[in-house]
Amino acid sequence: MYPVDLLNRRNESFVLWVPGSSSAANAPKLIIGNVMESSGSKTFSQIARLPLVPSPDKSGLWLLGPESVSPPLADGVYHYWFEVDDTSPESRGTLLVSDPFAFAVDYGVANTAEPSVPPQPASVVRLRDGKLWPCDVDGADPPLPAVPSLAALPSNNHLVIYELPTSWAKIGNDNRGVDVDVGTFADVLALFKADAPGDHFSAVAAVHEEAILANLGVNALELLPAADSKTQDEWGYATAHYFAPDYNLGTASDLVRLVDAVHSQNTRFFTDVVMAFGHDSYGSIDFPDFHIRPTLETSNPDSYQSHASGVLRDGYGGDSWRYLRTVQSYDPESGAGTAGVHPSWAFHRSHLARWMADFGVDGLRLDSVNNIGNWDFVRSYKERAWELYNARYGGSLGPAGTDPSKFLVIGEELSMPISMVQQGVLDALWNEPWQGRLRAALLGEVANDVDFTSTVRKLVDCRLDGELDGGTRFADGAQAINYITSHDIEGFRKERLYNFLSSNGVWDVERRAKLAFALLLTSVGIPMIFAGEEFADQMDRSVDMTKKQTDPVNYSRKNDGGWRQALFDYVANLVRFRTACPALGENETDFFHVDASRGGKIMAWRRGQASGTTSTHVVVVANFSDEQTPGSQYVVPNWPGRDLPGWREVSQRRDVPADWVGREPLVPWEAKIYTRWREVGA
Repeated sequence: MYPVDLLNRRNESFVLWVPGSSSAANAPKLIIGNVMESSGSKTFSQIARLPLVPSPDKSGLWLLGPESVSPPLADGVYHYWFEVDDTSPESRGTLLVSDPFAFAVDYGVANTAEPSVPPQPASVVRLRDGKLWPCDVDGADPPLPAVPSLAALPSNNHLVIYELPTSWAKIGNDNRGVDVDVGTFADVLALFKADAPGDHFSAVAAVHEEAILANLGVNALELLPAADSKTQDEWGYATAHYFAPDYNLGTASDLVRLVDAVHSQNTRFFTDVVMAFGHDSYGSIDFPDFHIRPTLETSNPDSYQSHASGVLRDGYGGDSWRYLRTVQSYDPESGAGTAGVHPSWAFHRSHLARWMADFGVDGLRLDSVNNIGNWDFVRSYKERAWELYNARYGGSLGPAGTDPSKFLVIGEELSMPISMVQQGVLDALWNEPWQGRLRAALLGEVANDVDFTSTVRKLVDCRLDGELDGGTRFADGAQAINYITSHDIEGFRKERLYNFLSSNGVWDVERRAKLAFALLLTSVGIPMIFAGEEFADQMDRSVDMTKKQTDPVNYSRKNDGGWRQALFDYVANLVRFRTACPALGENETDFFHVDASRGGKIMAWRRGQASGTTSTHVVVVANFSDEQTPGSQYVVPNWPGRDLPGWREVSQRRDVPADWVGREPLVPWEAKIYTRWREVGA
């Protein structure tokens, strides 16, 4: 049972919600049939074409029980579409469309009756004992994920998120180019389990023979949109079927296996959600209630982005969702017969319930929140996500005393509307300026700050950045997602770190990359690693900075036997430190040394609170210059707890003799990380 009335009704009937239509004279129709597969191709054989029936007391709800189909349906797997009159601005006549609430779709069976209209895949369902049940495309019954131990999952302030796209690369057959393909859920599983063979990338040793992400130690996996996208070999932001896992990535069963494996390693599962625009079938079923063309309705406030005065929303080839519209209709969430309903709100909150219940989501990343254009909806979606999280562990849809540090709703918007976090619309936000400051610091440059020292200070403590959103600041590290690189590689200094350093004449990429990760993994904020950066992956396609898709992940590079493998080991060591060390989950930061004699390019700071002889704080000393410190020692004055025993340097995994505490030299572009803290059992 779901906390969504419409999803529960789908067990009894084929269901279509059309808020703008309840007249039997214009009834949508069910097209249902069997599929035969031969020689790798599928053939659809129609059984029936029948009109749906309007619910007498539920305005806008259309139903047809499987018992009404003639000839009678036997138990088995069926493919179906709904036939509707196109309501989009193009008005292309009668169309066959996918069920917008379908749990599985099959692109191997796509309607091509209208050559001028992009075909929509068939929806898939199983009939058993007179009931309709979700199933995979191959007919398998997806299991439900096990509910993990909440106590075992990492808290927000000790997360290290791994952002993983669908597009991967491997060395081509000619050993010169590369083959680019989709990394499936089974391939991702192989990154966590050494005994999982993988799928499309099973021939890549780093995928097939080891567990890269288990070895790296990240404790949160963020998949770029896992819901079905109409595009193939792309990033997945053209969401078309919000309730179904992406057809190219695998089945619901595959995804549940992945989630269970991730949870068994005390790792949280995040997914991206795209709600600014869609490529969904409501664009034809009931366009006026669900979608808007901003260029056609310039007097409508719904056409404009939030936090960006006068900027129209962008559908990026799809249709912008309409969020200000309210209709008197059946409410798919509560089941009320006639109520004031926001159609788009109800639709998106409904697929949220599906993903939270059936795929064990532990966190969400909402794409392009300004382009959604409605903070009230975003707040409603976030609050519903928290209700569902509480219900998973507390047994109710209200606050149930569950741990508030084990769930997170993150927004992405490069204009940085931090006020969305401070007003409770979101829990956290991508910290876009962090990337710019880091890349400037790696070259010894100032990034739109007063001086170099300010650039580094705001890198290390994001709460110091008061230049954005009218002076609004992050109040806590768990509100900011810091990253060296992300999938958004368009624009100045956004490319992969390797390419950025190479294009700026840096010859020792390994050393500069280690400095980047030392900063990422010791700074205030939640660190996020874009897949492949842990071994300095590089562009495999031509560097076109107007597109995201130029940069697939090439795991073949990880085991090069040289500096890339050394970088991976360095990052893995710091990831384990970040996820465990108490001080790095705190906000407190004290910059106690800036070497003015070297232009402020050598700095030292303390992370976390110091507490006398039981001190667990972390000290970072960094050299942002081409010059090695002179002599055999570099004395850092005011070193906190210099006379206390037990200091060690984390990045090199070595103890520091008492006489050398706060006195060790630095090579160019190096950070040393010190602590007296030791993990229990270490």
